Amino acid sequence: MANTFIQMLKNEFNLSELETRILQMTTRQLQRTDRRYYFQHIKPREKNFKIYLRGVYDSLDPVLQKQWLDNVVQNMLSRGGEPDIADSLVMDIIGRLAVYNHMRIRAEEEGVKINRLANFGGMGALIMLVGAVTAFVMYLLAR
Repeated sequence: MANTFIQMLKNEFNLSELETRILQMTTRQLQRTDRRYYFQHIKPREKNFKIYLRGVYDSLDPVLQKQWLDNVVQNMLSRGGEPDIADSLVMDIIGRLAVYNHMRIRAEEEGVKINRLANFGGMGALIMLVGAVTAFVMYLLAR
């Protein structure tokens, strides 16, 4: 399904073959030249990609929105739980915690083993919470 998202972006934004290939990779798979191209050419346009995908997602009925969630989770499970760049864009639209929770549930049901660092959704939220609480306590102590 990520290919569907990439195809949607390719049709809307006239992406080159290199850009579509980079969108299919995880951030760990990017080589130095790919990473440089990604941050110079693709990353600045991500906001426009997300605006377009948000418009498409919001126009869908709830059944098709659930299908987007299922397709993103299925693609992530096929990669061991790691999202490629296109899946990451769609995850920002749907909601990262919802995707990670759905992926964890599906992985348990289907018996799919997830890579250790891929299931970072809950841990990332915990780190953000601890950081926010620490910042608030430091603010109170500085007063």
